[in-house]
Amino acid sequence: METMREETDVLIAGGGPVGLMVALELARFGARVILVNDGTQTALHPKANAINARSMEHLRRHGIGPALRAAALPTDYPTDVVYVTRLTGRELARLNLPASADAVAEARDGASPYDCAEPPHRCSQIYLEAILREAALARPTIDLRFGHRLEAFRREVGRAVAVVRDVESDNTYEVSAAHLVGADGGRSTVRRQLGIRYLGDGGVAREMMGGAMMATLFRAPRDSGWLSINPAWQYWVVAADLRAVLITVDGADQFVLLTRIPDDVDPETIDDRALIDQAAGRPVDAEIILRQPWTAGHELLAESFGGDRVWLVGDAAHLFTPTGGLGMNTGLDDAVNLAWKLAGDVQGWGGPNLMATYEADRRPVGARNLAFARSFAESIGTFTVDPCVEAETPAGEAERARLGAHLANHSAREFVVPGIALGVRYEGSALVAPDGSPEVPDDAHDYIPTARPGHRAPHVWLDNGEALCDRLVDGFTLLRTDTSLDPSALIDAADHVGLPLELLDLDAGAVRDRYQAALVLIFPDGHVAWRGDALPDDCAGLIDRVRGA
Repeated sequence: METMREETDVLIAGGGPVGLMVALELARFGARVILVNDGTQTALHPKANAINARSMEHLRRHGIGPALRAAALPTDYPTDVVYVTRLTGRELARLNLPASADAVAEARDGASPYDCAEPPHRCSQIYLEAILREAALARPTIDLRFGHRLEAFRREVGRAVAVVRDVESDNTYEVSAAHLVGADGGRSTVRRQLGIRYLGDGGVAREMMGGAMMATLFRAPRDSGWLSINPAWQYWVVAADLRAVLITVDGADQFVLLTRIPDDVDPETIDDRALIDQAAGRPVDAEIILRQPWTAGHELLAESFGGDRVWLVGDAAHLFTPTGGLGMNTGLDDAVNLAWKLAGDVQGWGGPNLMATYEADRRPVGARNLAFARSFAESIGTFTVDPCVEAETPAGEAERARLGAHLANHSAREFVVPGIALGVRYEGSALVAPDGSPEVPDDAHDYIPTARPGHRAPHVWLDNGEALCDRLVDGFTLLRTDTSLDPSALIDAADHVGLPLELLDLDAGAVRDRYQAALVLIFPDGHVAWRGDALPDDCAGLIDRVRGA
């Protein structure tokens, strides 16, 4: 019997946050997408628990920012990070962070360390995936197939052809696509079939966030009998006999406990309730919802992000230890960069060199973010704790003070990182036209807004209350801050090759001051491609450059 074959523009393997984001971004351009995911539903276990500012900007573009803000923690719930001896013990250090509503207000008032319209949000992947899936279901060009598994693929001339199995019926069929995207996680079928290895260190053993770990999702009434520390988003237990972190999932009665499993212990023998009791320092009336052994301590980067119509994103391309919350967020940024290039190739306005820039642009960002995550893991996972830390003695007090100083310094370095989220740049990209302006430091904590080509187009609040990022279009945006200039030659050059480009006039002083140019060409992913005070001598050459011709 002949195998049924379907046709689409892009086939995505993997329906987690990154795969769903690739689909949503492709839908901006009207590209046809089939997404397959072997699971029948979105995540049930809270994996990632933090959405950074850049990811929130991307999600805002799809109109789902308000839904995310309303999900998970109540908008007035504090997002503090606190370090304790036990959940009923002593506080060692606390990083005060604003509740979601306060963070949004600070951003609106210009008082946030995150110079953007959407500050970070503490939201479990449970909620994020469900919201992304609902958004994707509403896009007519996206065909979501949960319960369908990609089994293998081959390349044909100009196509990638995949064999997909409907898990329920056990029937297989083929999908022919112009491109295949592997968003299928750390055990990626796509990466393995490509023969691409991870490079780096995996499962580096540490006292915390390194080696064998257990994640336990549970429900328990919130009361001072077991949780006497003032409300926080994360409670890090630092004791001589236990390293753990308790994360508030919904601000009410759902929590996830992450604990380090001793290397010689079988996870199946672990008593999760006993771990919860140990973290609390007394018995807890806990209902275990889910448990999941996992491995922390990864710093793995794929030796290639793909090629020849098959591409890797997210965990399939890089595997992080969770410190800094960089894994999923780096993957979401991958998705946005890859998707507009896929659309350009499928629709014909992309040049022959466009797809090669995906790896050239994003692999260095993966290496950068892996290094940041590792530094945070070393800081939280390699210090010692004296058994006297819980004693009400001078020695105990001294040990708590020592640990408190280290943890206060660490928490500010891990959890207030606007530079990591907003400071990604593609200055060396073949698509970017440099302007000779001075380089800006790439610092995790100090973000310096700049419209230097390659950088994220900086945020400005407009007089009507909109954010500038809300005015960027689905294709290329030509921002004009001086309406006396005639940009028609550049627009005509884009039209000639079918490049989607729209003119955006914003001559407010704040925009001119921030962008330092009369004309600014902005990529579909919100990064600056070119800027100048006059049209370039060769407008067609500039358009060819930014489209990879």
